[in-house]
Amino acid sequence: MLDPRFTNETLAFLNILSKNSPPQGTTPEVGPMRQLIEHYHHKSNEKLYGTFKGTLEEKTVKTNSTETPITIYTPTDVDKNKIVVFFHGGGWVIGSRKSHQTIVNTLADATKTIWISVEYRLAPEHKYPVWLDDTCDVTQYIIENKTSFGVDETAKIGVAGDSAGGMIAASIARTIKGIDFQILVYGALDILRETPSYKEFDHPKYFLTIELMNWFVTHAFEPSQELKDPRISALLNTSLANVPPCLFIVADLDPLRDGNLEYHKLLENAGVQSKLLLVKGVIHGFFSLPGIFPQACAESINAIQDFMTSI
Repeated sequence: MLDPRFTNETLAFLNILSKNSPPQGTTPEVGPMRQLIEHYHHKSNEKLYGTFKGTLEEKTVKTNSTETPITIYTPTDVDKNKIVVFFHGGGWVIGSRKSHQTIVNTLADATKTIWISVEYRLAPEHKYPVWLDDTCDVTQYIIENKTSFGVDETAKIGVAGDSAGGMIAASIARTIKGIDFQILVYGALDILRETPSYKEFDHPKYFLTIELMNWFVTHAFEPSQELKDPRISALLNTSLANVPPCLFIVADLDPLRDGNLEYHKLLENAGVQSKLLLVKGVIHGFFSLPGIFPQACAESINAIQDFMTSI
């Protein structure tokens, strides 16, 4: 039985899933899973390819640990007073700059702001803390060299990401100085998987199941890793007063929903400017698929525009 709350856009996405469903359980192989997410995004967003009105530039950021590829999206009539560093979702195991290219170039166009998409190293080849350290190093480099990316010396710097990328953005916003705002799109903020929405939406019709989330966590972290580490688990941070302003974009029918709602309340209680958009009738993953979720993505992009204008 489908959930009567599903929008027509969600039903269209589930139709695509039904023809090539993601494997569940602990046995899926990483390679096919990576191919699958690229397939979903290509099929869903193909009609939007070539619509970016600005310029796209590939670069590599060299840090102490590695060389990290990035893509710089510079829109026409660019506003040089802000820059956003984006981290793609995919459970720290799958996903790429390519899979998320359409939504990032759409955001650059819509906000007239430079967005930089980061190709951090993935697990299980590179387990935590490698992928988080990569993103921290790249963000620090951008902060220290922001004018070389085309913005003013006084430009504000934001971090953004969806799902696993939202978790990364949230962690960076708590640990690196110089971040002025953050945009978290259904971030993986409850790594312990204890909030009620995990049980409420534990069914393949909601796409992201507990089993699949367990698969991601098993691949992304060492078995001995203490997941209660505040750098990993957003909800376990006790000092949030200096966290930058935050916009939450949350899917209504998503196992990760309650972790975002709870973190939003924690920030508000700490006196942090925090805004929340709960997108009704959609499931996890909608944001990077504007070709299938045009209305839900438009609602989200409008919220991002308003939020960035307020910063």
